Amino acid sequence: MMQLVTKADHDDLVRIASLSGLESDLLRSPGITRWLDRRARTLGLDEKSHRAMLMQSEEERRILSEQVAVPESWIGRYPVSFDLLRERAHAEKWNSSVFRVLSLGCAAGQEPFSAAACILDAGVPAAKIEVVAVDRSRSAIEMGMNGDLPAMAVRGELPIYMRHRLERSGRRWKVGDELRSLVTFVEADVVSQSIPIEPESCHVVFCRNVLIYLESDARDRLSRRAASYLRENGVFFSGHADPPHDLRKTLAPLDRPGAFAWCRRSDETIRIPHESPPTVASRPMPIRTERRPLKKASAPEVTPVVSLASPTEVEEIHRVADFGRLSEARGLAEGLLALHPADPSVILILATIDSADGRVEAARDHLRRALYLNPDNLSALFQMAVLCESEGELELGARFRRRMDRIDSDGGLEE
Repeated sequence: MMQLVTKADHDDLVRIASLSGLESDLLRSPGITRWLDRRARTLGLDEKSHRAMLMQSEEERRILSEQVAVPESWIGRYPVSFDLLRERAHAEKWNSSVFRVLSLGCAAGQEPFSAAACILDAGVPAAKIEVVAVDRSRSAIEMGMNGDLPAMAVRGELPIYMRHRLERSGRRWKVGDELRSLVTFVEADVVSQSIPIEPESCHVVFCRNVLIYLESDARDRLSRRAASYLRENGVFFSGHADPPHDLRKTLAPLDRPGAFAWCRRSDETIRIPHESPPTVASRPMPIRTERRPLKKASAPEVTPVVSLASPTEVEEIHRVADFGRLSEARGLAEGLLALHPADPSVILILATIDSADGRVEAARDHLRRALYLNPDNLSALFQMAVLCESEGELELGARFRRRMDRIDSDGGLEE
């Protein structure tokens, strides 16, 4: 049964989301709602008092943001993009300028460490490599600075360029000193805070699967801001789930299937204001949040928990997919997801389409997001179990089936 909230609750969530730069529908998801309840109890507050604290406290909003945006990444994710990065680095290795990479939303460093290793493997001297990795998660930044990656930072076989630069440390992974020396970690909000990078100075900018968590104004500003860091002929790497219509305003797609790569449009000159002349930082930067003016929200007295696509729209995507027109169905579903980013039915359609099309990692990403929004989603658990089993990951598949059994037996999972 669909839960309802009052207009006051709705307005509070819209304000908190706006201050955080998040899509407000994500704050109404079951997983986040449960986390908010637990957090309020931990702080000894009732729900209303905790919402007031979120509106007043930048630090509390930072903690919330870490819960909403899952830092899910691994070494060499989207291998085709690193093939393209290696080609670009190889072509530049004799140039005197520094080969600079910016990773926005870097998690614990899986992506920037992969980039640094890939550029080294292309023959660029270490002295000419500079990788700046930015994330607002303090815990992720600390792990990256220590070169301490979680067990799931490696999926399958290590890429060749990482095999002598990453070692097992118990159940975790340890990054070698040479690689760590090439990456500068910065704690900052990639949407609103100053980043120590000059405009038009980067050969490559990574900003993958970050836009999906933001409301439309923040998506537009981050797309433009990220593009402004690209030098001429620079490459922008997005994630498969990032809304392409936001990127097309300032970028043109490159014809490299599987790379999710973009370049600056030839007719576009992008300028953004900077708070101060950027300087390279070797330690996390202090948090300074730039508050944006709030839009007045007009809402009915009672508002649904999430914005949902209409059944007719969902059925149409199913119909197109059933005829085998998977690319067309994927495009329709991605467009619908941009309008309804927390609708589980659309996310699950995308998972099904990608799975049928052999895009296993893309399907996993969608299923992880569905389970993040609702850990009790039986359809997502079942699809994940089947996907794992089809890939030979029988133990992992069994874990998802056990979660399904627990839901059947007790009516829900305790987090």
